[in-house]
Amino acid sequence: MIKGIATVKKKAGMADDEFHRYWRQTHGPLALRMSVLRRYIQSHRTTDVFPGFENCDYDGVAEIWFDDLQTLRGLPDDPEYANHAMADEPNFVEMDALSFLATTEHVFIDEAADAAPKIKAIFLLKRLPGMSVSDFQTYWREQHAPQIPRDAGVLRYVQCHQMPEQYEGEEPLFDGVAELAFADYQAFMDYWTSERIQAIFAADAPKFLDAEGCTAFLAQEYHLR
Repeated sequence: MIKGIATVKKKAGMADDEFHRYWRQTHGPLALRMSVLRRYIQSHRTTDVFPGFENCDYDGVAEIWFDDLQTLRGLPDDPEYANHAMADEPNFVEMDALSFLATTEHVFIDEAADAAPKIKAIFLLKRLPGMSVSDFQTYWREQHAPQIPRDAGVLRYVQCHQMPEQYEGEEPLFDGVAELAFADYQAFMDYWTSERIQAIFAADAPKFLDAEGCTAFLAQEYHLR
C-alpha cells in the first residue's frame, strides 16, 4: 500500500482545542466517505515540547493509506473526496502550509502490540544539500536505522520514504518522515535526552540531513480507520 502524509497547520485565529475537536469530529467522518481509503490516522500535536524542536509550524499530520499511487494522485477528481473532505479543509486548515508526501513505509521496530504507545515523535526530514534522493534513502534505511537502540523505550520505529515519482516536478518540501512511538512523554524524554541518543544524532545526522530543513513535534494518534 501507499501511505500519504499531509502536514496540517490550524487556521489562523482558531483555538487549539477547537482545531483538534473539529479535525477529529467534523473533518474525520468526511474523509471516511472515501471508499478507496484503506487506513486513516490523525496525529494531533500535543502541548509537550522537547529540546531542539521547540518551534514547529505544524499542528499535526494526516496519514492515509491507499492501494496504489494512481489512486492517491487521483483524489482531487474523486467526488467522494472533492465534495466532502477536500471542500472542508479551508474551514480549519491553513492551506498555504499544507504539504504532502506520498511514501512507502519501512518498519524497523514494532513492539506496540504488547504495549500501546501513548505518544509519537514525528520528524519531518530534508536530505543534505547535494545528496541524491537514492543515496539519502539508502543511508537513512541501511546506515542510520540500525543505530536506533532496541532497548531504549522505542515501541515502534517507522521510516516513510517519499516516492521517486514525487520528484518529477517541483522539489518536495520534505524527503521523508520518521515516526517513533513511546509509552508516554517521560519515556520519550528519557530516550531523547540520554547521552547515548544525543551522541548518535550528533555524529550521524549531519551525514544525511539538512538540519535547517527538518522539524519535529510530539503527537497523539487517533485511528479513524
